[in-house]
Amino acid sequence: MAYEAGMHVRYGSTGICLIESLTEVPFPGQTAPRRCYVLRPVRNRSMEITVPVDNEALCAKMRPLLTKAEIDEMLDTAVKTDAIEWIEDRKLRRAEFRRLIATGDAQTLLQLIHCILKHRALLAESRKHLSSADDNTRKDAERMLDEEFAFSLGITPEEAGAYICDRLQVPVNK
Repeated sequence: MAYEAGMHVRYGSTGICLIESLTEVPFPGQTAPRRCYVLRPVRNRSMEITVPVDNEALCAKMRPLLTKAEIDEMLDTAVKTDAIEWIEDRKLRRAEFRRLIATGDAQTLLQLIHCILKHRALLAESRKHLSSADDNTRKDAERMLDEEFAFSLGITPEEAGAYICDRLQVPVNK
């Protein structure tokens, strides 16, 4: 997909970025400059990300923000979709969860949160708790979802969290 300056996009786990410009950037060891998107993360305005237009792997990390209709449809079908299965091996689970977070894909993040919350409820039945690493993964995924949903819906991240819980009919208990 071709993007234009002035658009907001999600860039992997970096979050929401403004495409400030499309410009020619000289790269060391190359004779001709490359056309690049210049991204400015909304959360960290001092950071600048340069994404070569011809680099498919990096451009694949960019995607348009979800619309309200897309968010609502995702939330309405969230509990009906295939869930992410819990991985018992801690190291394998951590690696897989990192990979899923890095995608920045809202549907995947929603499924990841659901997986972790389901496991947390299972542990609670035997008076056990989630590991801090798993709970931090859940919080990271929630922060990313809340950020994008808030931006797209024109509300605060806190309101976005409540909106998600309301649509999924789950208690607001973070």
